[in-house]
Amino acid sequence: MFLKAFIKVNSSENLTEQSKKMREVVMKEYPEIKKKKEAEDNLLDVLFSMSELKNAVRRMKQSTTGMDGISYCMMKHFSEISMEVILTFYNRIWMEGIIPQSWKEALIIPIKKPGKDPSNPINYRPIALTSHLCKVMERMLTDRLIYHLEKMNWFSSYQSGFRCGRGTMDSVVLLEDEIRKAFINKESVIAVFFDIEKAYDMLWKEGLLIKLQKMSIKGRMYNWIKEFLIGRSIRVKIGGAISSSGIIDNGTPQGSVISPLLFIIMINDVFSRIDRSMGKSLFADDGAIWFRGKNIEYNLKKMQYALNEVEKWSGENGFKFSVEKTKVIVFTKMRRNMDVKLKLYKKELERVRTVRFLGVWFIYFKDRSVSQRCLH
Repeated sequence: MFLKAFIKVNSSENLTEQSKKMREVVMKEYPEIKKKKEAEDNLLDVLFSMSELKNAVRRMKQSTTGMDGISYCMMKHFSEISMEVILTFYNRIWMEGIIPQSWKEALIIPIKKPGKDPSNPINYRPIALTSHLCKVMERMLTDRLIYHLEKMNWFSSYQSGFRCGRGTMDSVVLLEDEIRKAFINKESVIAVFFDIEKAYDMLWKEGLLIKLQKMSIKGRMYNWIKEFLIGRSIRVKIGGAISSSGIIDNGTPQGSVISPLLFIIMINDVFSRIDRSMGKSLFADDGAIWFRGKNIEYNLKKMQYALNEVEKWSGENGFKFSVEKTKVIVFTKMRRNMDVKLKLYKKELERVRTVRFLGVWFIYFKDRSVSQRCLH
């Protein structure tokens, strides 16, 4: 019962017929994505060093182990000889491009949500336990890939998630600054805050591999990520009993070290088609766009066009935004009531007076004496 419920979360049955057809069409254009690539002569594909391994182990925080029972604590106390053996093991995997099947299987521990009916599996939060040996290798890959992407200036300027020297306040301050400028210049700001349905759970694996190819991520790095994503499975543990194995169709692994980076790669260009005059902010899957100007009617037209572009992007990349959770807010000192109607997937978005973005509440007050506040 629990296994079927958790598998359903990532199932391709959640896709619309249009999304299924789109994926089929794209896959025919890129039949080579599942083929193994030759090693590249670049820094991404070189063998891992002992310093990379020790740095990765040192940074790992203690957590419950996967089914192999090997913990970070054990690895931190390995002898030099043992570490050499582990490094050789990792580099063999790296060269051959084949990951142990046990690394691709997660043990799910269901944790009941407070105040919910315990008889319904949907009321349980799945906690995934995976191999610490695998997570250490993920850390080495993630560090190497982030360094490469930052060096190539690949990330969108509006993406602040999981990047060195960037944080949530970078995104928050951008919007707060626009609101202040609008009030000084007697303008209005229309902002839309997006919510992606099952963002990590329904990530399109093959679509991600296509993006990696377009980014010229090939060779061993590509082979490892492909092998890591394809053919993943889960088992559910309740008490001392462990279920049979079930295949996961979509998504990046929960609790994985490399999953956040893979998600960022997939969503990095979500606002790429939007006019440069518009404000954009992205922190992992938390995104917002806004437009500042005096003419509210023009602002609305500009925003609706942007929403249409974001909608097209979502269809092409296997994502879907939640109409119910995507919100619109208008910051203005204008006295007259405005008819603000913006649509996504042909459905009208809700206009609100308060919205929480990256832990900060943006609140619009109709009272002219207090026009806008940010509360932590």
